[in-house]
Amino acid sequence: MVYMNIPILQAADACGIMYERNTGRAEVRAKCPFCNDSQPRLYLNTDKNVFHCQRCKKSGNSITLYAERNGISNAAAYRELAEAAVFDCPPLPLYNRIEPETAIKPLEERSRIYSDFLQMLELAPKHRLNLQNRGLSDEALEANLYRSVPKKYGKLYSKVMYELSCKYDLSGVPGFYRKNGQWHMVTPEGFFIPVRDAQGRIQGLQVRLDDSRKQKYKWFSSNGYPDGTKCAAFLHVVNWKTGAKPFITEGALKADTACSLMEQDACFIALPGVGSTKGLEQLMRGLDISEAAEAFDMDKETNPAVELSVQKFYRLMEEIGVNVQPLRWNPMYKGIDDMLLAGKESEGLAA
Repeated sequence: MVYMNIPILQAADACGIMYERNTGRAEVRAKCPFCNDSQPRLYLNTDKNVFHCQRCKKSGNSITLYAERNGISNAAAYRELAEAAVFDCPPLPLYNRIEPETAIKPLEERSRIYSDFLQMLELAPKHRLNLQNRGLSDEALEANLYRSVPKKYGKLYSKVMYELSCKYDLSGVPGFYRKNGQWHMVTPEGFFIPVRDAQGRIQGLQVRLDDSRKQKYKWFSSNGYPDGTKCAAFLHVVNWKTGAKPFITEGALKADTACSLMEQDACFIALPGVGSTKGLEQLMRGLDISEAAEAFDMDKETNPAVELSVQKFYRLMEEIGVNVQPLRWNPMYKGIDDMLLAGKESEGLAA
């Protein structure tokens, strides 16, 4: 497979994974960033360019390592590593370039189409229960437009695609593609999470996957399909008000949940992943933000790779003149949403 030509140690470096150096052995040990083991049980094989953790059994190659650490697709991971020009990468396989990519539609059009699309869909009972168990009320579920991905070629799928394609030109809208003159959508099993800008417009959709053993979230993207469009890794803004001091965390659903659980009128900005700061400088400057609170997951205290990403975030904030208050809470609650759901509320935060 062409991906194997990318050195595993180069991918590990790009992920901020610390490993043994100058050992002279084909297998290099590191601390696993997936299970946060305190012992170096992650093995990086430099001959085959694969990895395997003896503790959590996570395994893969150079591309999947980078993709899963950054919450992006394998194709996107390959492109990012190739663009870094650290090593010589062969071109992507032909099956990742079926058709030329269609330029993305302007935000206003995308938001209008996504809003209508989501209102045509339903929220399955199992997904409603999942969201309620996170602490979200039925009112919040409806306001945020969470919806289940319809079963491909089912009755609802066919009805929605017919009505939506009659009303809109879906060209340039990530997640949709055209085959034999008919519009279709990609259908990963899970539920949609709208990712919004500061004005509340839907920039794109994430899917919380039902089967999260390998990956929890996936962007609703049709890149590589006929007349398909790539979905960027958008930043998510919740409840923005001019002059607000936002909490900055990771993950759109986490931000939605934490904002809903807070008693005060809070604002959140969510990165796609703790290391995904693309567009953050532009957003902070555009909203004229001078102060913020950092609320990344508590594995920043124990995971060296996450710690490096957090340090990178602080350096960026310092460069653009944003004063950041670091927040900490009991590490038995990984995320700020977990802590709030446990009833800790704001008194559980410590600067």
